[in-house]
Amino acid sequence: MTDRLELELHNRAQAWSLIQSQLYPFLRDALQGGGRWVLTIGRRKRTKAQNRRYWGGGVLAQIAQQATTADGRMHSAENWHEAFKQMFIGVEELPNGNVIGKSSADLTTAEFSEFCARVEAYAASELGVTFYDLLEGK
Repeated sequence: MTDRLELELHNRAQAWSLIQSQLYPFLRDALQGGGRWVLTIGRRKRTKAQNRRYWGGGVLAQIAQQATTADGRMHSAENWHEAFKQMFIGVEELPNGNVIGKSSADLTTAEFSEFCARVEAYAASELGVTFYDLLEGK
């Protein structure tokens, strides 16, 4: 028996079907074996496809290749990502008083989609970036 079960729930009918067919049998077998178990339910974090589109030669790479700041300098994808986190997600203050962008890793799929849309709109309208061949969920 495996020690982990992950189910993706989309609607009530599909969730109930998975609870009956997969979750209940899993818990029945797991709890017969004793020990302690944790059941956690949460929203899905950003997907691998979203991550590839944003990082893997997509949005950030094209911004880094095309965009310049007001002083004419180009920046890495990582630096642009930090700037966008600060602009669109918010900041955290460090002990020395400096600030960094809040993490994007904990955003849900919907929140990350909104973040990406804001980044793309800003890059196109304010930085003059033209996006080519962005992967859509592949």
